[in-house]
Amino acid sequence: MFRSFVWGGFEGATQLGVGGRRVDSVAASGHESWAILNHTILRSLGVRTAREALRWHLIERQCGIYDWSSARAQIAGALHADTEVIWDICHWGVPDHLDIMSPDWVSRLAAFAAAAARMLREEGVRIGGWVPINEMAFWAWAGGKKGGFSPFMFDQGGALKTQFLRGHLAVVDALRSVGATEPIVLCEPLIWVVARTGEPETAAEARAHVDGAFEAVEWILERDPKGIDVLGLNYYAHNQWEVEGVMLLPSDPRYRPLRDLLADVSARFPLPLAITETGAEEPFGDVWLDQIRHEIADVLARKIPLTGVCIYPIMDYPGWDNDRHCPCGAIGHDGGQRFVRAGQRAAIRRLATSV
Repeated sequence: MFRSFVWGGFEGATQLGVGGRRVDSVAASGHESWAILNHTILRSLGVRTAREALRWHLIERQCGIYDWSSARAQIAGALHADTEVIWDICHWGVPDHLDIMSPDWVSRLAAFAAAAARMLREEGVRIGGWVPINEMAFWAWAGGKKGGFSPFMFDQGGALKTQFLRGHLAVVDALRSVGATEPIVLCEPLIWVVARTGEPETAAEARAHVDGAFEAVEWILERDPKGIDVLGLNYYAHNQWEVEGVMLLPSDPRYRPLRDLLADVSARFPLPLAITETGAEEPFGDVWLDQIRHEIADVLARKIPLTGVCIYPIMDYPGWDNDRHCPCGAIGHDGGQRFVRAGQRAAIRRLATSV
């Protein structure tokens, strides 16, 4: 389905944070300045499929007027390296003048998606797929329940998620209306939550967390069985925990191997799967990828339809809240100087050849 089994994901978060501070990971990581080099490095690693995010808040500063200049470097990088790109339409960032909960938000998002598809086709970019809205479950929790970032709502996660689901289906319809036939990829967190030690009464809350991560999948498939082509799952070391408690470690008997989590998802939803985000900060990046490789070897042996694994982020970036330098992925940098981490290069090669 995709040009390479291993993908490289460039951090694309663009949410509005507390205090009105806009996160722009494409700019802050230097990717908008070094996209050609970054994509060239990906190609040298044998990675031919990438995730990129369009920055809606920059592109549509005025209603219905699209300025694609902020995407030119990403496009140039993909074209130069002949990279296939899976494009995020909305990676948590919304134009400043647009209220997410307004009736216009859904139609405006759909119109933006259609315009993006037409533009990218005209540019000649290889399009691997589309992510209408990244991690709706997480955004609904962070922005709709906890007020951690835009739209800064509290205890309204359900209402916000419903708006996102409407947006997803509207984007799917808009993309198809302009002839986009590439896969629709839904990216949601893959989590496992257990009851607190000595408090079995919290088991129901734990189950609600796990089920909540798949509400979007169920809701969309009930309304449009073709609304998802690939079910993307974002998985990190911190994705298993006790209810309001500690992170589960692999040594904990309640911890579940990735292979079993993927088997559960595959049995529940008859869709091709992808690990659309995974990775770890240095010095644990190559160790983490080797652990993922061992897990997916078993997954593939079980004939579970796993179509790709995205190392995300594939390149260093600054932390959302404090600009802390986060060393991760194969592409490191010290200011403007890019370099490839040898351990990651080898781990990517092992991961690619394990398929």
